[in-house]
Order: sequence, then C-alpha cells, then structure tokens
Amino acid sequence: MCVGLLSPRVRIPPSPPSFIMSKVKDLTRLIKNRIWLILVLSVFIGCTHESKEDIADLPTTDINKLNVSQFEGSRSKPAQQVDADYAGKPVDENHPNVQEAVKVERAIDVPGGVKGKWKAVKLLIKNKKDEERNEMKTVTLGSSFELEDSGIRVTVGPFLPNFVMSQNAYTSNGNELTNPAIQLVVEQNGKTLYTGWAFAKYPTMYAFEHEDYALQLMDYIPIDVS
Repeated sequence: MCVGLLSPRVRIPPSPPSFIMSKVKDLTRLIKNRIWLILVLSVFIGCTHESKEDIADLPTTDINKLNVSQFEGSRSKPAQQVDADYAGKPVDENHPNVQEAVKVERAIDVPGGVKGKWKAVKLLIKNKKDEERNEMKTVTLGSSFELEDSGIRVTVGPFLPNFVMSQNAYTSNGNELTNPAIQLVVEQNGKTLYTGWAFAKYPTMYAFEHEDYALQLMDYIPIDVS
C-alpha cells in the first residue's frame, strides 16, 4: 500500500481589519493635503516678495503738484502756495467765514475812526508762468488797474484794518492793523470773475485764484496828516 506524501500546510495571515485600512487611507490623505498646503504657501510667499520689490521701485509723487484745493470754499480750481512769510501759520478758527454756503448780502461799513485814515495799499501781482514778471503795485483806494495785456481789470475797494463781519455788514473793529483786508473786484471782458476780500495775514484764504495770476495784499499806506 502506497502512502502519498502529505503537502506542508501554508498558513495565510488574515487580512487586516477594515478599520485599520480606513485609518491608513485617512493618514495618506492628510499627508497629501499638507504637501499641497506647503506648496501653495511657498508660491504665495514668493509672489509677496516680488510685490514688495515692485512697490519699492515705484516713482514718488510730490503732493504739492497735485491739483487739490487747499481750502474748502475756494472759488477757483488750483490752490495757491502759501508764501514763506506765512508758511505753517495756522488759520485762526475765529476768522470770519466770508464764503458761507448760503450767500448773504452785506453792506460795507467803514467806521468813522477808519474813514479818511488810509489812502492806498500795496499789492503783489504774481505771474504764475514767469516769476520775473512779478510786480509790486501801489494802488489808491477806489481805483482800478489792468493785469498786463490779459484784459483783466482789478478794482480796489475799501480797506478795513481790523476786518470783522456781522449779520448785516463787513466792518472794522477799530483802526489797529489786527486783521487787515482789502476788497477786490476782478473783471474780464465785462464779466465779474471775483468779488471778495484779500487778507494780509491769510494770503491764500478766500483769495482770487487764476491760472496765470495771483494777488496778495502786502502793505497799507495811511494818509499823511503832517
């Protein structure tokens, strides 16, 4: 009787439980997500660095060259530059606001203590296109003059050494030179361009502004009583 050889038994290990396979898949997915996050952050940091370099290379702009009006209520487009004598001088909060939202007609009342005490003012005529043509002009109160050959005519009105304003009138609080102001009427070809006041201590406040010319009150000449 032949007896066949018995084959050795091979033990096959059991498959890992399904929950372990699930954990392995979750771990693999988490690693992949973190790798993508690292790549995205690297690209973002690189772009940010280049942006900073680009910003550093941008040309700077002089704010004084921007066409921005310096004062709310200015009647004209460009803003005049404050002269060196008044640079940095704060605007007095108590200064009368001669350009209200609602226009109020007021008379000009020159007090007895001021009337007949002043005969002329000195105006600086600025040529914005050619400073060498700037001119200091002495003008008698109540007279007019032309701005070169521009067709612009300036009439100099009453002078108030200490300008104040009431509900009904522009006047002067005494004859001391506390807040000197001169009324100006500017016309061109029969059209009124400006009617207002030029203030010596606040040369850009409510001033006449033009693309070619600027006017500034510089001095005041009393009547010689000697």
